[in-house]
Amino acid sequence: MDVTFETIGLEVPSEKAFNHLAERAGDQGEPTQLTRRGAVLHGRCWKLGEGLEVWTVLYESGTGDIFYADCRPGFRARYTQRISPWALTEYDEEGEAVVHGYCDGTDTEVLFELQNLTEVGTAGFRAQELYVGLCGLAYRARVCQRVRGVRWEPLEKAAPQRAAHENDWSLSGRIIAFKPLRNPLSGSELYWVYVDLERLKLEVLVNRRALRGAPLAIGATLSAEVWLQGHVLDERALRSRYEGADRAFAIGDYWLGLRRRN
Repeated sequence: MDVTFETIGLEVPSEKAFNHLAERAGDQGEPTQLTRRGAVLHGRCWKLGEGLEVWTVLYESGTGDIFYADCRPGFRARYTQRISPWALTEYDEEGEAVVHGYCDGTDTEVLFELQNLTEVGTAGFRAQELYVGLCGLAYRARVCQRVRGVRWEPLEKAAPQRAAHENDWSLSGRIIAFKPLRNPLSGSELYWVYVDLERLKLEVLVNRRALRGAPLAIGATLSAEVWLQGHVLDERALRSRYEGADRAFAIGDYWLGLRRRN
C-alpha cells in the first residue's frame, strides 16, 4: 500500500485498512468543498494533532454521482515560503492538485502536492505569488555528523528506480533545528527537522523507524528522500500567523524604507 502514510506514523498494510482510514477521515474530517468545471470536490481534513493530518477527497460529478477520489497524509508546516512564479495543475477526478514554482523568485524549483485546494478556494490563487507551508514527508533519511554538500533535486533524477511520484525529491542539507513528535492516534515517534538547503530552508518529517545514521544534532547533515506536500495560506491564515514586529531589526531600519527617491 501507500508507504507515504508511514511517514506520519500510520500503518496501512492492506486495501481494507486503507479504505477504513479513508472512511474515518471522511466521517471525522472538517468539510470543505469547491466547484470545479460543473463538478464539486468535497474535501475532508482530519486533524490528528501535532500538525499531522489525513486528507480525503470525494468527487461529485455534474450528474450527482459521488465517488471516492483520494486519501493522503499531510503535515501543516510551521514556516511560510513565498512561491513566484507558479503554476497549478489539477486532476479533479483523482482529487489531486500539484503546484510547480520557484522559491522567492530564485531558480530554486519546487513541485509539491497541494493539500488544501478545497479549503482555500479560488480566491487563494489569484495573486502572482503564493504563500505556502512546505514540508517533505521522508520515505527514508540518514544523519551524518560530517558536513556534506547541499543537494536538492527531483528523485527521478537522483534515483529513478525509487521515484514513485512527480513530487518526490532528494535532499541533503545542514540541520538547523529539530523536535520529537508523537502521532496521537498510533503513538508512533516522529521527528520534525528543519534543514538549510542554502536557497531553501525546508521542514522535513521523519518517522523514527526510517531514520538511520548518527543521532540528530544541530549542524549535522540530513540526507533524505521525501514526498513534498504543502498548504497554501490565504489572507486570513497569513494574518493569523502575525506575531508582532521582528525584534532582530532596529526601528530605524523601517524608516529607511520610507526615504524619498528624488
